[in-house]
Amino acid sequence: MHDLKLVIGFAFHTVVAVALFALIGGAAALLNFYTHLLEGAGMSPLIIQAIHSTEYFLFGIDLLCFLVYVTRETFLLLRAILTSSGHAPDAPQDG
Repeated sequence: MHDLKLVIGFAFHTVVAVALFALIGGAAALLNFYTHLLEGAGMSPLIIQAIHSTEYFLFGIDLLCFLVYVTRETFLLLRAILTSSGHAPDAPQDG
């Protein structure tokens, strides 16, 4: 039962992380939409390129942070499961 609580906690954290990733990814998508509007208005190509670069940077950093977070949560879940079941090599011995 303890492992089930750990997995539910992991699932909850992952769903929240996905929602935050989608929120920030949506901001990057809005930047893309904004640059297309500016291109249609005849804005300088240099400014358009700068906004596109910002959009790609924002999305890249968001993706990297998401991957690091999910990897960390997975590591913590596996460590907690292995430690609680006594399979970890450094688990304390009851005796």
